[in-house]
Amino acid sequence: MADHASDLRGLPRWHPDPLVRETLDRIRRCGWAVTAISDECMFHSSECETPECSFAYTTGLRLHELPEMAVYGLNAHTSYEVLKELGNVFHRYDWRQAVANSIPVQLESLEVPVVMIEVVDKSDFTVTNVVYPDAPVLQAVWPDDLDTYPWEVGYSLRPEHQYVKGVHDANALRVDGPRVISAYEGMNRAQRRRAARNWRRG
Repeated sequence: MADHASDLRGLPRWHPDPLVRETLDRIRRCGWAVTAISDECMFHSSECETPECSFAYTTGLRLHELPEMAVYGLNAHTSYEVLKELGNVFHRYDWRQAVANSIPVQLESLEVPVVMIEVVDKSDFTVTNVVYPDAPVLQAVWPDDLDTYPWEVGYSLRPEHQYVKGVHDANALRVDGPRVISAYEGMNRAQRRRAARNWRRG
């Protein structure tokens, strides 16, 4: 088990980039941080550049023995909620099994389940690359309106709607373990539907 206090002491005390400094302060206060890059400029400046595809990523989950995480194509608030929920989910479930078996993760912040893939191109994650350059990063990938993921036939969204920065393992088989990981404490969506059908019959 990692010594969290020792890891915090190992963080750089200062960095010339103000965004990195602010993130380091947030990690010390909250344990980890989210950086969101979107058309919602926190400085409300006309000089802010809008990215082609909004995204957000974590820095500091490494302190909790988790990979860093990212999501593309969502607004800043939703991205934060998704990453926060994923951090909580993977404190309870093995993220390696979720990636290896392409287990969908049902979150409260999205109406559709996400699938986690390991990121290959980490160039967008500027702050994390400074603080934890060797940390693995997972991307939460969400489906289109027909519940089709980017690696499936019939996916209807254009690449700029959701960049995919990793590779989905087409040979991933859902074996031992849950069919869907849920952030809900109660029944998951399939269980709620089954209960509703049973109630209507009964």
